[in-house]
Amino acid sequence: MNAPSPRDVALDPEWLPHTYDVEGANLTSVLVPQAARPNLMFLSDEHFAGNFQKATFPVAAIAAEAGAASRGPMHFIFHTSFCCSTLLAKALDVPGVSAALKEPDVLINLANRLIRSDDAANRQRLELVLRLLERPRIRGETVIVKPTNFANRLVEPIMTVRPDSRAILLYSDVETFIRSLLKRGMWGRITARKLFNQLAGWSPLLSSYSAAEILEYTDVQIAALAWLAQIHHLDAMARMFGPDRVIVLDSGALLADPAAALTQSRTFFELSFSDADVERIAGGPVFSKHSKFSERDYSAEAREQDHKAVNEAHAEELSMVLHWIKAVAAHLEAPLRPEL
Repeated sequence: MNAPSPRDVALDPEWLPHTYDVEGANLTSVLVPQAARPNLMFLSDEHFAGNFQKATFPVAAIAAEAGAASRGPMHFIFHTSFCCSTLLAKALDVPGVSAALKEPDVLINLANRLIRSDDAANRQRLELVLRLLERPRIRGETVIVKPTNFANRLVEPIMTVRPDSRAILLYSDVETFIRSLLKRGMWGRITARKLFNQLAGWSPLLSSYSAAEILEYTDVQIAALAWLAQIHHLDAMARMFGPDRVIVLDSGALLADPAAALTQSRTFFELSFSDADVERIAGGPVFSKHSKFSERDYSAEAREQDHKAVNEAHAEELSMVLHWIKAVAAHLEAPLRPEL
């Protein structure tokens, strides 16, 4: 395979920005052909599994060429995790109309940089990545980016520097969030603590909690606090950018009436697929297969059975924490859902 040039990487949308080096002086990109993307859960090293070519160039070399790249509409799905964001991204990936980019690694790299230092250099790194992500594969195509929720520190910077971009703020209630973590056993509990630790680096809602205090909390309490901090943040973003730029979507509503949620999303993102397409997608494999494991049949009913099993195994702890987090939210004057 021939080695690409910085111009190749900057102009070809199949080359995706992947990660900055520690110093932020070099940008690695990864060549992910469109034909391969439906089979990748996320655009991350874990799922690339060493199967895709990478190329690293100085940031200045890529930036010098990026201005000549094609440009199209770009919108976002920001979320609280375990709330069907992957499902929604897949449903809105309509060939010839829109292309969904699911959790590019580079966005968590950038989020962690801004948490450490929200300076001009890191804002410039963000601008370059957005310029590369918004390249359509074909003329007239809309790019829809679904970052990981570990990249939610980027919501305000992205929406500020891309005033034409819109965002769906997708969330679940706290019970659904906690049950989804508990279903994953030890790894779900570890994820909750990792999420809390990252949020504690920038969320004003968590600034009053000391390390000693947090050590006294259970994993499920930590998960509930992480959920509340995310809701607090998305609520602030909804109020900051308003209904012309963002809409709030409950994952329960998405599962209860997929066609209505898709119609709302299509209209908001100004996508050109038809009512017939909406019905086809809502009634097709996107909603009847597991969003992360496409070989597995899955449905709202199966999801509810999974949650019922978690409820039976963790009923006492779950009930106590649900009451506790509502009291915490009232004390902190924090919302339990994002509001516009």
